[in-house]
Amino acid sequence: MINLRGDLFAATASFGGLSLIRLVSSVILTRILYPEAYGIVTMVASVAFMMEMLSDVGIVGMMVRHDRAEDPAFVNTTWTIRLVRGAINAAALFVLAPVIAGLYDTPDLARALRIFSFWFVIYGLESMAFTLALRRRNSRISSYTELAATVVSTLFVIAYSYVNRDWHGMVYGMVLNRALITAASYFFYTSERPRLQFDRDVFQASLGFAKYSMPSSLLTMLVSQFDKLIFLKLFDIHLLGLYGLAGNMAGPINSLVIRITRTVLYPRCAANFRHAPATVRQTYYSENIKLLALILLLPAMLGGASALLVHVLFDHRYAYAAVILQALAVKVMIDALAAPAENVLVATGTPRPVLVSNLLRAGWVVPGTLIGYHFWGFDGFLYATALQTLPSLLYFLWLQQRRQLVIVRYEAMKLVYVAAVYLVTFVVSNQLMSIVTPLRLKAGA
Repeated sequence: MINLRGDLFAATASFGGLSLIRLVSSVILTRILYPEAYGIVTMVASVAFMMEMLSDVGIVGMMVRHDRAEDPAFVNTTWTIRLVRGAINAAALFVLAPVIAGLYDTPDLARALRIFSFWFVIYGLESMAFTLALRRRNSRISSYTELAATVVSTLFVIAYSYVNRDWHGMVYGMVLNRALITAASYFFYTSERPRLQFDRDVFQASLGFAKYSMPSSLLTMLVSQFDKLIFLKLFDIHLLGLYGLAGNMAGPINSLVIRITRTVLYPRCAANFRHAPATVRQTYYSENIKLLALILLLPAMLGGASALLVHVLFDHRYAYAAVILQALAVKVMIDALAAPAENVLVATGTPRPVLVSNLLRAGWVVPGTLIGYHFWGFDGFLYATALQTLPSLLYFLWLQQRRQLVIVRYEAMKLVYVAAVYLVTFVVSNQLMSIVTPLRLKAGA
């Protein structure tokens, strides 16, 4: 029987809703806008992510794990830290926007970044309700809130873009989405609404957690955004738009993988470790079979159906996005294998494996993308980016083995499962392509 109130169902259902909304909006917007608009928005999202990672102090991870996280002083101080961080990020981005735009010789990027800078202040004002919900294994409230906010902001983006036919609607929509989520956060756990407060012990605890989380976040920023940092130096904004569109299709599935592992798997493993540490290895596999099957199923299906999806959903201007999506699906498949291992290691130890993992990814992606580009052009750049998590996956499995947290037969079954789903989806998609293509050609004629 389906548990409608369960976090796994909520994460899956909200993912389905978000994916459908984003897919429909992409189909509509690609018929309204040119790839260059997606290029601008891709750069805005990349710069925003880098700002977040540069200032990350691991508030969410600390709130989930720390023994004092339920204390009002702890909640208020962490909220104050996040608010100050948001204000600093907003001011820095507003001032630096023209400089960033000048680096890429893209004047429109400056205005887009300045509009988006208000996002950071709005996020800083969000209550701690969703973080507390995650700690209390009640993350469904954030899942459903995000879904509702996305419905409203997407309708706004489509309407605005239909009238103005440029990138402004998508950037305004990102800010509106965050404003709706922030406003909604104050309707949950109303007795624990935050206020400005500074507690020295909490601040020191935050610094202690940040000594691992901040370097890791900086490396996450480097490895996840390095491709976009150098993209406009190697290729044009038209290709970046196609890259961004493919990323928008792969992104929701990757986000689901991260969300489920962080909001469902991580709290489960952390709770098991607190209460019965000797059972963690067995419960990691036995209690999460459905969860692991789900997060591996969707990336494998995306990889097999990449060509069909782009061919059916978008017009000829976006056809090359199919090649890019195929590569990005490989990345999501590897991420789906690595994310559970990463979260069980952190839940049963320290954040150190994340830091080491990001060092490995950085050691791969920085030279790998440049070497790939030098020898094989865009394809080399693309697949070097797609394989960036492979060293981390091997490291996580090795560390699980050392900590006696791995059952080899289950890991082997996961690989077989991914390969089987990919192959079946690929064969079925090719058969459908052979039917759809003549129909489209006939309709075009």
